Amino acid sequence: MTRKTPVFQRTLIAASISAVISTTAYAQGSGQLEEVLITGSFIKSTGENEASPVEVLDSDYIANTGAITIGELTSRLSVSSGAENNPDSFTAGETQGTSNVNLRGLGLTSTLVLINGKRQTMAAAVANDGSVFVDTSTVPMAALQRVEILKEGATATYGSDAIAGVVNFILREDFEGFELSGGYQTTATDSQDTSDVNALAGFALGDSTNLLLSATFRQQDPLSSADRPYTTENAISSLGRSFIAVAPGEGVGDYAGSFGAFETIPDPNCVANGGAPGPAFTPAGGGRCGFLYGPRFNLVNEEEQTQLYGNLTHDFANDVAMTVELGWTHHEVLDNPQSPSYPNLAFPLIFPGQAGSPFNVPVLWYGRPLGSEAPSPLAPRDSETIRASIDFEGSFNSGWDWYTALTYSSNVRQAIQPDTIKSRLEAGLRGEGGASGTETFSPFDPNANSPELIDYISTNTFTERTTEMLVGDVVFSGELFEMAAGPVGAAFGAQWREEGYEIERNEIYTQQIDPDTGLAIPVDLIFLGGGVPVDESRSSYAVFAEANIPLTDSIEVDLAARYEDLESGSSIDPKIAVRWQASDSIVLRASASSAFREPSLQQFYSQETSLQGLADPLNPGGAVFVRVDTAGTLDVEPEESTNFNFGAVFTPTDDLTFRIDYWRFDYQDVIVSESAQGKLNDDPNGDSILRLGGPGGQLQGVITNYVNAASVETDGIDVSVDWTIPTANAGMFGFNLNASHFLSYEIPCTGPSGQGCVDDTGVQDVAGFFNYDNFARSIPETKINGVLDWTMGNHKLAVLGFYTSGYETTRAVPAAAAANGFSQDIDSWLTVDLQYVYNFNLGNTDAALTLGSKNVFDEEAPRAWDGVNFSFDPKHHDPRGQLFYARVKFNF
Repeated sequence: MTRKTPVFQRTLIAASISAVISTTAYAQGSGQLEEVLITGSFIKSTGENEASPVEVLDSDYIANTGAITIGELTSRLSVSSGAENNPDSFTAGETQGTSNVNLRGLGLTSTLVLINGKRQTMAAAVANDGSVFVDTSTVPMAALQRVEILKEGATATYGSDAIAGVVNFILREDFEGFELSGGYQTTATDSQDTSDVNALAGFALGDSTNLLLSATFRQQDPLSSADRPYTTENAISSLGRSFIAVAPGEGVGDYAGSFGAFETIPDPNCVANGGAPGPAFTPAGGGRCGFLYGPRFNLVNEEEQTQLYGNLTHDFANDVAMTVELGWTHHEVLDNPQSPSYPNLAFPLIFPGQAGSPFNVPVLWYGRPLGSEAPSPLAPRDSETIRASIDFEGSFNSGWDWYTALTYSSNVRQAIQPDTIKSRLEAGLRGEGGASGTETFSPFDPNANSPELIDYISTNTFTERTTEMLVGDVVFSGELFEMAAGPVGAAFGAQWREEGYEIERNEIYTQQIDPDTGLAIPVDLIFLGGGVPVDESRSSYAVFAEANIPLTDSIEVDLAARYEDLESGSSIDPKIAVRWQASDSIVLRASASSAFREPSLQQFYSQETSLQGLADPLNPGGAVFVRVDTAGTLDVEPEESTNFNFGAVFTPTDDLTFRIDYWRFDYQDVIVSESAQGKLNDDPNGDSILRLGGPGGQLQGVITNYVNAASVETDGIDVSVDWTIPTANAGMFGFNLNASHFLSYEIPCTGPSGQGCVDDTGVQDVAGFFNYDNFARSIPETKINGVLDWTMGNHKLAVLGFYTSGYETTRAVPAAAAANGFSQDIDSWLTVDLQYVYNFNLGNTDAALTLGSKNVFDEEAPRAWDGVNFSFDPKHHDPRGQLFYARVKFNF
């Protein structure tokens, strides 16, 4: 399918006319500046061109932040919203040990991440909403020189995925010397420590060859949510150890007493066993024994990361240059504690005399095999990433430049998740459990079950996901011809890309497909759903062209277009950008483009099963956890967007620059996983609804698919200030500020909502909301970060501020939670960091000592009512509190 966008083409013409309404010419500076490639274009230009909204995090800014990881660095970007950079076992359990960027809050998949201008494979981890992303934690921090962030769509230049923009990590090269650094960071109130050691070495191998090598080792201690009790005070499951009598009866022993029909009977030793007493499951009365699982989970996991990186540059005699890169990252999540076991969602009926029952009537078991009395099993993660690239560049006699590259990257990620074997648990309840086939499992008394029997029913699921990408690039650039105002620059080229995606699971976690129905057969586990094996690949081809046209001495127009041939169709995406030097100090810029994203291989081919709590319209009485099958499909089509940016750059002096930009994205055909609750509400007995015994029976499951079902229309304002203040005797001051504000973020209504929807028609503005009930992530309206630094002689001092505006949730807050201080409001958050650097010499060695504190005023993460999940928003807030750190660096 070739897409046509006539409305967009008309808008391009309007944008062009509005940007060139004046023909007054102003001379630009005559100083000779080096021309380089800036992210967003293949035509070399000066770094002061300011034609596109590019934010640059240079080495000074990176050092000022004290960031230990890439995730920490990018999580504070004002232009990023809703990324997953903090551990979150409840809503982002699969992505632990990774980091990512979410420009404009348009989704993890909508930001294109480059390393040295070249693509990187997607991570082998998948977010809960099915998003795939590049794991930015694999970027070698020790070799990072700067980060360039293009804050507009760039499909015309780079192809698929560049819908919200591009983040380009530029690594160091041509370095000579040896640099050794190390750091230690700890929380102020406990001992969550992080330490790292980095080495960087550069060698000149003759007159034309340079070798750079870097290595990093980072070790991170865990921080349990039990050390920050406010973060999990609501993480309580109703399913601990309780029973419902199906008839009036009596119990003996610890359960002695009489009870009525359908009365809820809790563990009599609930508190002693670490349970959480609560109200009955039925109107018949009694009480339940719940399970407080929250304090078992980490806010920070124990992790180790090792990185090696090297690049070799060589200049040949014929004016041809070669660069070879090789990188390797090994990232381990070593602990990641979980609940002792998941609840048994079969709610089995246990008869008198069975499984050590103390009752004289049958009871339904509402609980889990292992509860508060048992230790937490671990769910470690192991990820290995390899990247290799070789490129050549040179010039023709005509003056044109050429460039070609071949880049390979892969990620192998292994995940272990504990669960209980269903058939073995059922055998234990019948008295036929254990290796001998004679042991009984008692859900009534945890002390009655032997360690051997517990080991027998317990298992670890294992999943290994592998992603691969091979990319070939060729680009030609130079000057086409002369115009009165200067030469017309041009670039054109081609790209070939091949991707692979593979999923393997151990036997107990691998689903089989029913040959009669074509549906996945549930695996032999009480909670986790497993999935089918996947081994798929695809390729794409693209050609592109770009031109820079100086219409007058003050007006430049950039035109670009890219044709991409996909296995599922094709796409043509144009772009126009206009830069007007309105005066010596004012630049006006405008751009418009289209962009697209091809569905991921995960969304095409994967078959996953999850457990979700759904309210059955045919059986009112609360939510029940059931299996939800989510199937990939080849029917989904590429996502499309139209993007606009209008801005101004004001430079009243050489030391002061203001920038302001208005941006807008019209994002269509967004791929989402269907809402299982929505399908159940729409047709409770539909073909996608699985019920015991047919229509009207007990709900067992829902089948969902990936569909092109959503759209986003969002706009906002970006503001930035760069100010350098030299003084005669008081040193050098610097100030930098970046702010991003959402004016709107509109998505379709799917039913009544707290954002203004009364039914499934119309749109709702979800900017400023937590968005628990739609596909958008939490979207604070405003994010600001600023840095004020001072340098004098050997001393440097920096003050950093990070602000996230308040927002709200539409989730109803129960009276008990409100009494504990919860509301629908999530407060704004302002943190301040301090850093001091002292530069000194040790003989012939340059050295630097850095002392700092993050979140100096120990601001707690704002409380958020999110039901039984964390009581704060991990996508925007950090619960660690104040941190102290020290670093030392030696340059030999």
